[in-house]
Amino acid sequence: MAIVYHNWPHYRTAVGRALDRSEKYSYTFFADTRGIEGIKVSDPSEFRDFRDSPYRFYWKFMWQPRALAPALSGYDAVIYHCDPKFVMSWVGSIIARIKGTKVLFWGHGWLRREKFPQRTIRNIYYRLSSKVLVYAERGKELGVDAGFPARDIVTIYNSLDTDEAERVLGLIEAGELDELHPARLFDHQDRPIVICTARLTKVCRFDLLLKAAKILKDQGRPINVLLVGDGTEREALEALARSLEVDVHFHGAVYDETRLAQLIYRSDVTVSPGKIGLTAMHSMMYGTPAITHGEFDNQMPEFEAIVPGETGAFFRRNDEEDLARTIADWLDNGADREQVRAACRECIATKWNPQRQVELIEGALDAVFGDGPELVSGTPGH
Repeated sequence: MAIVYHNWPHYRTAVGRALDRSEKYSYTFFADTRGIEGIKVSDPSEFRDFRDSPYRFYWKFMWQPRALAPALSGYDAVIYHCDPKFVMSWVGSIIARIKGTKVLFWGHGWLRREKFPQRTIRNIYYRLSSKVLVYAERGKELGVDAGFPARDIVTIYNSLDTDEAERVLGLIEAGELDELHPARLFDHQDRPIVICTARLTKVCRFDLLLKAAKILKDQGRPINVLLVGDGTEREALEALARSLEVDVHFHGAVYDETRLAQLIYRSDVTVSPGKIGLTAMHSMMYGTPAITHGEFDNQMPEFEAIVPGETGAFFRRNDEEDLARTIADWLDNGADREQVRAACRECIATKWNPQRQVELIEGALDAVFGDGPELVSGTPGH
């Protein structure tokens, strides 16, 4: 099998390794080995067979000449990125179909209802494949609403390195990782800690979080805000925090998972006011619930990991008053912290992990090759 992506981000290393360990199928990865826009890519040496495939954008369209190589070679199936703006995926898919090679697409899929032209182009593109592998159930529902056959859409979720998370969690809970306590970063250590681990960019809307912190302070229930990451908005956010006189610690970028784990594990809740994406996975792996906005047409698929009242909550998008209320409601709901931690970790263990992804991907491949029906998402082991 060939898997062709524009790049293979570092956070996909775990699912790549899990695919590499498969005893059912063998995989060759095609992707650009350069990092882009501050996103670190996986080390090719982590994989048994990784082929460098540089790409570049012309206007809004991506060109990746080596994406054609697997379609022209003797692979049984090619899994392409499902973005219709990836020109070579169109060409490669057509060539593969002519040669009798199975084609699958993997990616976000449908994120929102689209107008007729966009919907038509997407459906034409996706019909070049036998299966479209999407991150979340809503993506499948939107695809069906757009007229795509439900049988040809498979939800495979998304994931981070849960094996490493479990290893680090074991050290934390055994008391062997105890040097980093987020409360100690603040003058008022008894206040709840609201964390987010993400790049400080405009799209993340951390200004809303700081304004919500100001509202809570004025209501007599101040919080400590811990922002772990760097980015273009750091200076502006630091100035805003000073003007609002709220307690915010700008920790900077952290790449050591043992340090990130301790910060997340020992915080009360993650708040990502903009799109949440894999931040939800990162938080819940360590048992910390997540809050983000509930306008799903402007969300990333991973928002589905949030079950209101169990693993987090939603607020009205772009509304700092409602964000403040949602944070206060969560902190005041009296939920047992260990029960919440267990619910978060169970969510990850059930769906959002590399092993489950591989089961679902290979179930889809089995169905394509006629070796059996694909697995039903959300039912591991069946």
